[in-house]
Amino acid sequence: MLTLLVIELSMSFARAQELNARVQINTDQISGTDKAVYETFRTAVTEFLNTRLWTQVAFSRNEKIDCSFVFIFQKREDAHHTAEMQITSRRPVFNASYMSPMLNVRQVVEFDYQEGKRLDYNPNSIDDNLVALLAFWSYVILGMDFDSFASLGGEPFFQEAQNIVSQAQGMLGDSWRARDDDRNCWGWMNAINDEGQKCLRLFNYQYHRQGLDRMSEQMEEARKTVTGLFASLKPARDDNPRSPLLGNLADTKIDEWIQLYSKAPDSEKQVVFDQLNDIWPGQGNRLQAIKERP
Repeated sequence: MLTLLVIELSMSFARAQELNARVQINTDQISGTDKAVYETFRTAVTEFLNTRLWTQVAFSRNEKIDCSFVFIFQKREDAHHTAEMQITSRRPVFNASYMSPMLNVRQVVEFDYQEGKRLDYNPNSIDDNLVALLAFWSYVILGMDFDSFASLGGEPFFQEAQNIVSQAQGMLGDSWRARDDDRNCWGWMNAINDEGQKCLRLFNYQYHRQGLDRMSEQMEEARKTVTGLFASLKPARDDNPRSPLLGNLADTKIDEWIQLYSKAPDSEKQVVFDQLNDIWPGQGNRLQAIKERP
């Protein structure tokens, strides 16, 4: 009986783990030959991301969210580290092998880490910058993924991310400082909570569920649906052209849109180009590829 209970609990635990995170490190900028601390760092971060239960939602093994965390270490002073952190995530498309990129973030961060240090997250007491950053971006990954499957479905996870910002602000450094950087953690939550940016979260759901997920069955109709959705992005730009949500959408989706419209009629390509160039005028050269013939 006890053995059966242990098996059942183990199966439940396996289903509940939500992230399939790959952690990579680069220490080329760090002098010296003793770099063992960085391997223990990679192991600790991997275990923290992939073994913690971030939600109460049951995930099967093949439903875990693919994501990556890359740390390019730039400087080390004893246990204090400076690194560029690059985070990406992606989402499966229904009835296809293609994975659609969802998040593409780069931040220069500072944190303390000693070899063998255990990473623990207590949502009621946040006093470690590395743990706060990992937890914050885990919840953002979850929020964006859930938003893409249900309209505003990521709200509970964004609330958790907001809790981290509220506790870390003014205590854990530049990543959390209000109005200091539109793309730091505070800037992300400010945009996510902004009513003027809500259309981007709604677009996330409509684009993926009504567009990409229907491509395998109704390619032409689904693509036209996507074309009709682009107009809904304009209010977000008018509200805040520096929004990190708007920037992330361009970083993750423009290459996808180039492929999506590769076989569209020239007239539709022109409409799409005009709409997107109005929203991201700085991406004009990149967007030109939408109009090119395959």
